[in-house]
Amino acid sequence: MDRSRVNVILKGFVFILAFFVVSCATRKKVNPLNTENRDKLREVTKAPYFDDLVIVDSLGVTGADGVISFPLNDNMSIFMMGDSFLTPVRNKKRDVNSPMINNTFITLNRREGAHNAFYQGTINNPDSFLNPINGHKDEYYWPGHGFQSNGKLHVFMSRFLHGDGAWGFKFFGTDYITMDAKTFKVISQQDFPYSIQNHVHYGHSVINMGNYTYIYGAWSYKDSTALHVARGKLNSNTDLLDSFEFFDGKGWTADPIPSRPLKGIGQPIPEQFSVFKYGNLFILILQARELGNGNIYSYTSNTPTGPWRNERLLYHTTEQDNVKDEVFTYNAMAHPQYITDNKLLVSYCVNSFDVSKINKVNTDYYRPKFIWVPMEMILE
Repeated sequence: MDRSRVNVILKGFVFILAFFVVSCATRKKVNPLNTENRDKLREVTKAPYFDDLVIVDSLGVTGADGVISFPLNDNMSIFMMGDSFLTPVRNKKRDVNSPMINNTFITLNRREGAHNAFYQGTINNPDSFLNPINGHKDEYYWPGHGFQSNGKLHVFMSRFLHGDGAWGFKFFGTDYITMDAKTFKVISQQDFPYSIQNHVHYGHSVINMGNYTYIYGAWSYKDSTALHVARGKLNSNTDLLDSFEFFDGKGWTADPIPSRPLKGIGQPIPEQFSVFKYGNLFILILQARELGNGNIYSYTSNTPTGPWRNERLLYHTTEQDNVKDEVFTYNAMAHPQYITDNKLLVSYCVNSFDVSKINKVNTDYYRPKFIWVPMEMILE
């Protein structure tokens, strides 16, 4: 891939994501606390174990963003990554001519501390793990979200097109893909046509609840953004999602055009976010859309369609204070399958507007960071 194109893609992608951008866990009862103990429970802490496990220095993905996960079993999860490097890192530096590919998958086994990267080609000449078919020759995928059911992975991948748009690429649609959960071999790959309609980009967060699978999307038009949701059913004959409906503010309709924003969200919706079910509640995690802001928020709702309430500022990232190296953060994501001691694992992406610095100055400038957020902060 031409390096100048890579730089434009990488810088443009994170810029757009920052400006536009499944599982259930048992809810634990929290006993009344005195002020001192309550303050300790509200303290956000770092999660360096996941920093080092999701991104490694060699023999795997050594730099990436995206960081969208869903569980396979009690110990294993898939992390769907965006633009990725595989070139080994030494002393926090990487060859500036390292190839970058548009998506990789990583399986993590927390118990064994194992990182396994999935991509095509070789580590020296890699290609993206998933690629569009029967489309434009310049199309490529960036990850959405997914879930596992009946031995299959169901994932949504966003299609982008090289060469068009203000940043050298533009959103071109969404594909719905199923894969064998053991071999990761693609079983089906088809267009999800509703993302092109009504300015909603579906597939960023997915909740499979048995009867219905809820598929959330970011709506963006002119200077406004909002959260929309669709839902589908797993067909028992095909084991594929179909019978899609769209929330119109009052109920569900088969027509995607009347879909309306979910109410109660006070922050502009980024392109990437997380919605998950926790006990009887639904929780939304997002990072403020404005570059340089660094604020990560939560909302709660009694239903998957809102209204959302209880806005909480959970954390303020500090990496963007590095003005010299033009560092910024974006796209916080929740990983609820790892809730431990009543704390939620949250990641956010780190990058630099000076793309050369993510290789020759400090590779940590293009690696996600993980934090533990007390559920107390979200639920109180």
